[in-house]
Amino acid sequence: MKSVAGQTGTVSRWLSLLLVVAVAASSGASCPQVLRGYQVGTMPLPRALPPQPSLEQVLAAVHDNTQRVRSLTSTQAVLVVPGVPRLSARVACEPPRRFRLQAQTSLTGPELDIGSNDDLFWIWLRQHQPPITAFCRHDRYARSEARNLLPIRADWMPELLGLVNFRTEDSHDGPYPLPDGRLEIRTRLKADDDELLKSTILDGTTGLVAEQHLFTPAGERLASVRTTRYRVDPASGAALPHVVEVSWPASGVDFKLELNAITVNGASLDPVQLWQMPAYPGYEPIDLAEQQLPVAP
Repeated sequence: MKSVAGQTGTVSRWLSLLLVVAVAASSGASCPQVLRGYQVGTMPLPRALPPQPSLEQVLAAVHDNTQRVRSLTSTQAVLVVPGVPRLSARVACEPPRRFRLQAQTSLTGPELDIGSNDDLFWIWLRQHQPPITAFCRHDRYARSEARNLLPIRADWMPELLGLVNFRTEDSHDGPYPLPDGRLEIRTRLKADDDELLKSTILDGTTGLVAEQHLFTPAGERLASVRTTRYRVDPASGAALPHVVEVSWPASGVDFKLELNAITVNGASLDPVQLWQMPAYPGYEPIDLAEQQLPVAP
């Protein structure tokens, strides 16, 4: 187990990189109008917010968009990381906790597998030495070393893929108008024994979430997500981003996820296999709730 601890830096970097992924929100209201920067096929996005909206109106617009999505898949995604060859990726999500991100190259095959089901989450990296599959149960996360490696809980994963939800148990303030016409919602997140701060930046007309920033109580930025190239799914009416740019300052990670051909509320080909933790031959399962792993810079 000492060799596993010695590789924590690699685990932490890839966990940080791959468990932070996206954001979108919108709803319908009054007169439609064309909005620059938001191309949606041949249809313009409608105005979802009135001038000077209340907090309740902003949250309602975001939640209306989120509730339209029961499942989300993209089988033609691309993961772009500086210094790493482009990885073809597949993404799947079923709120509140089911999530899967798999990436591979045409030459080497599967390279990474990040997932979460109703009971636990896992991370597998083909090139990691020693060969392991790290995992942790959701109900043990708050009292485990996984909390130090992964400050973002598994039930936040759908938000990072565009399915934003302002929980009633958290404290929300705003909206605060910004000079560029956008709006900011400031949230105090209840995170077990700790409290995290979140800034959500939305378009002042459509209600689409453009940025999310997560901070410690001391003001240290943990992660940022910026989303562009929104499209409206014709069947569900949900607006979702097709480009997600993520910054994770603590690990020095910046990456972009390009989501192509998103399918909303479609049937899964093999739901049992999709949401089951994989068993890769030669890779030992390691429970992060059992291991005392030091946190590398």
